[in-house]
Amino acid sequence: MHDRSANVSWTKYTAFGLRIASELNLPELLLAAPEAVEDVVIRQADLTAWSGQLEQANFVMLDERFMFQIPGTAIYAVREGKEIEVSIFSGADPDTVRLFVLGTCMGVLLMQRRILPIHGSAVVIEGRAYAFVGESGTGKSTLAAAFRQAGYQMVSDDVIAVKATTSSAIVYPAYPQQKLGLDSLLQLEALRENKHVRNSVMPQYTDLRMLAGELNKYAVPAVDEFYNDPLPLGGVFELVADSPIRALMREGELVAVTEQPLNVLESLHTLLQHTYRRVIIPRMGLSEWSFDTAARTARKVKGWRLLRDSSVFTASGVVQRVLELIRKEEKSYGSH
Repeated sequence: MHDRSANVSWTKYTAFGLRIASELNLPELLLAAPEAVEDVVIRQADLTAWSGQLEQANFVMLDERFMFQIPGTAIYAVREGKEIEVSIFSGADPDTVRLFVLGTCMGVLLMQRRILPIHGSAVVIEGRAYAFVGESGTGKSTLAAAFRQAGYQMVSDDVIAVKATTSSAIVYPAYPQQKLGLDSLLQLEALRENKHVRNSVMPQYTDLRMLAGELNKYAVPAVDEFYNDPLPLGGVFELVADSPIRALMREGELVAVTEQPLNVLESLHTLLQHTYRRVIIPRMGLSEWSFDTAARTARKVKGWRLLRDSSVFTASGVVQRVLELIRKEEKSYGSH
């Protein structure tokens, strides 16, 4: 049990398999039972004494505390995987304050708890979590949203929390919200209006909120399509956009994506390359741990690289190809 001031209003939430008691309002997260014993505390604190030192560096490490400053927003400190302190500057935008609490702070806190944060989106397919990673703009969130439209549940968007055990890799769900650009929303809305695919399970993109500091990106609630229990990681798909491949014919149809199976070393490289906030890992003294966790994960799950031709790309087409690959892999695994 964490020491919390009795005269402060606290709300209990759940995210990444953790019970969180927060002094800050975090509407993106699911509420936890008020009597739940928290794993993590998020509180306001005066950290301005560190402002000068933080102006000289992107972040500082003090014992077990990771600290960074966002000018005009707040100073943040993350300690021992148990506590996030926030010193909010006067006039700061609350949405921007929360953006860094739920992003960088949570990523650091997960690493402090020896849970590997992967930058990407994940959905539930055949009882397992499948992760989609790639550089910015490759379509990770758009593809996850397309899976939602096809009736599949979302596990995470932006940060995928992976815990490597002796027998498997486990994913802890994040929270029910996606970040989608305007182009993605328009493409998905067009898919919804297609008379051939319209059905009652498709989410409607209403009640959107523009994300602070993001150009034409919106927060999209996904409560009804969110899966909130830990589950095994089934595989990792690395998306590569604007590939020089040419669209090809498969079974008489034009397809805009082709796949390359990844061996263990290639899967390891992919996981390391797309670890969330990976540049800070050496400074936190966690290089050996992150490499070992990624290596154990790469040995346990299948990896693919998806190369797509943007000129004829459709998210629904990639969904179908991903499902084909997974079902083929499941069938192959079942035959052994």
